[in-house]
Amino acid sequence: MSSPRPFQTAGRRAGGYTLLEVVIAVGILVVLGSGLATLLTQGISIWRRAENRGKVYDQARILLERMAEDLRSAVVDPGAGAGSPWVRFICDRDYRGRQRLRFVRTISAETSNEILREGGQYLAVRTPAVFDGKYDRQEASDGSLGAPGGLMEVVYLGDPRVSQTYLWRGYRSPVGGMGSLLNESTLKDDVLERLAEKLETARKAEPLAGNPDEKEQERAQAAIEAARKDIELTMTDFSRRLTDGVLYLGFSFWGPTTNTWEPVAPLQSPGGRRKSGPLDHWDSTRAILDESPLESGEFTFKSRDGSLTDRSDDIFPERVEITLVLRDDNSESLYLLEQLSKATGSFSVSKPLSLPEDESERFILVGDEWMRMSGIDGARVTVGKDGRGWRGSGAKNHSPGTRVDIGVTFLRVVEMPGSRKSRSAQERAPAPSVRRKEP
Repeated sequence: MSSPRPFQTAGRRAGGYTLLEVVIAVGILVVLGSGLATLLTQGISIWRRAENRGKVYDQARILLERMAEDLRSAVVDPGAGAGSPWVRFICDRDYRGRQRLRFVRTISAETSNEILREGGQYLAVRTPAVFDGKYDRQEASDGSLGAPGGLMEVVYLGDPRVSQTYLWRGYRSPVGGMGSLLNESTLKDDVLERLAEKLETARKAEPLAGNPDEKEQERAQAAIEAARKDIELTMTDFSRRLTDGVLYLGFSFWGPTTNTWEPVAPLQSPGGRRKSGPLDHWDSTRAILDESPLESGEFTFKSRDGSLTDRSDDIFPERVEITLVLRDDNSESLYLLEQLSKATGSFSVSKPLSLPEDESERFILVGDEWMRMSGIDGARVTVGKDGRGWRGSGAKNHSPGTRVDIGVTFLRVVEMPGSRKSRSAQERAPAPSVRRKEP
């Protein structure tokens, strides 16, 4: 009598294992492989985000140190000299409402610079050339470069093109004169505004993708490229590209009545415990800007007759707070999902977001308009009626597909080398021509 055959749930054996055991083993390997692939993908994504964030932090460190070094070298009291009335500290806005900062600083290690060292060595009939980044070496070699005098003008400003995020920095020595960066006409706001409008018109006239008319496409591209080159040439006439990826550069100034960095209005006379915030504009001469106060009792700059050349009433900030927002490459695919009108208070974007804990970082850039976020629900962003048109931008209409950026915000407070507060009319009065006799 034969022994009973052992019970086999999976039928025949394959290499000593049942088919069920083989299927289970393969399933486990598939699950482990899928998990490992997902883990590897997420790890690479995290590594790339961390690497990109590290680049952003390095860029911010370099930029902030560059600007801080310029501000720490700013001239407050140049002493006696014919060029001293040109020592100014001005922060105003360009035609797009963005801040731009202009001031005079000392030249560090002037004698060690082989180009600046040649300035002023020869007398010339014509007006001396200036150290401004254009043909400086040639001008120094032929003896036409003017004496720097230890001072240099500096300007920081954004790119006039809506789609570009370049930060521009200009410099010029010696200070003053017709081509001074402290002259409004040198920055060519009217020319740049006209060229920027020309560029936008060319972009709007560009045929849609897939248009079979190749000549029309070529003409549109040529018009866009020509407008871009015109803007580039105009900007390089008085400045140079410093870096790319700057979504926002802002300045706040600790004025004579400022007692907090909080975003509250600066007051003329903050009595008791009333808070008086920083200023977003500055005019050391008190003769160029003529700002209207937004509310009663607000401190602002009003133009005064005779103040342009009167150094006795010049006023300089004690501290400057720099706000720098850099583009984060990790948000490359973030864009608007719906039509956005000027009055819209909420909208949806392509990916879920989280509301920053710090209120100073609750800003979002849609196209070229900054908005202040009040809430986020997944991919739905709420800005409210008071959240439109911040940071010098204006409320605009935006179409679906418009790029959206959050950016990474960096803040730094720079102590100025000295400050000068306003003086009363009596303090500015000239001394009597005849000394009184002692009794």
